[in-house]
Amino acid sequence: MSPRILGVIAAALVALIVLSRAQRQDAPAATVINADTDALVTAGAPTQGAVARGPDSIGTPSIDLLARLAIRRRLERDRGRVYLDSLLLQTDSTLVRWPDRADKTIRIALVADTTVPGFTPALLDHARAGMAAWQSNEAGLQLREVDDPLTADIRVEWVTMLPDSAQLGLTEISWEGNGSANRARIQLALRTNPDSQVVPAAIARRVAAHEFGHALGLPHSPVDTDLMFPSSPVAAPSRRDQATLLLLYAVPSGPLKDP
Repeated sequence: MSPRILGVIAAALVALIVLSRAQRQDAPAATVINADTDALVTAGAPTQGAVARGPDSIGTPSIDLLARLAIRRRLERDRGRVYLDSLLLQTDSTLVRWPDRADKTIRIALVADTTVPGFTPALLDHARAGMAAWQSNEAGLQLREVDDPLTADIRVEWVTMLPDSAQLGLTEISWEGNGSANRARIQLALRTNPDSQVVPAAIARRVAAHEFGHALGLPHSPVDTDLMFPSSPVAAPSRRDQATLLLLYAVPSGPLKDP
């Protein structure tokens, strides 16, 4: 499906959501933290972090229900070429993404902590390579590096190891009750255990690219040729990765389940 058709569908869905929200009071915002962990070699389902939900709105207008139903049907229809259905399992049937902005810019801060044993400036270039993998995305998002972590949407940090020695990346996203992301943190591990060598550059760049996919809102893919597969060997987004990101930013964020 062409981006132009996706845009028309998205505009109609947005109109339904905006109209329904104009007919009711907004529900109180709720912050949700979703932790995603990735391993160099993953056995079984990846470990998921705790999810805390706030109260849903009471008395959902019928026009809002129709908009939600339209989005659910769209996801079901495109299930063969996208994988947003796994995101809905992780987030209690809520589409989570960064809010719409005129310039579509996502601000990234690379936190160079020289007190971390084994940290070198070359690691910054590994993260930049992960960013670059998503620069030419079909959703039109622009990833821009900034110096001040306080103004960044996404912080990238390095640690010697993650709690599980097999894990190389960890992404945490927080969002409001309407599914609008407000900040994210990526942690990249230098080693898998105290005695191991530093993670090779090629793997570090792949892990960074994978984690940036999560920070943009993508869940894990069940297909091993996608970058967002938990232990994928590829270093760049596949067509399915790109199509999933495009669909995520073509529909409104927020809950899809019936109240």
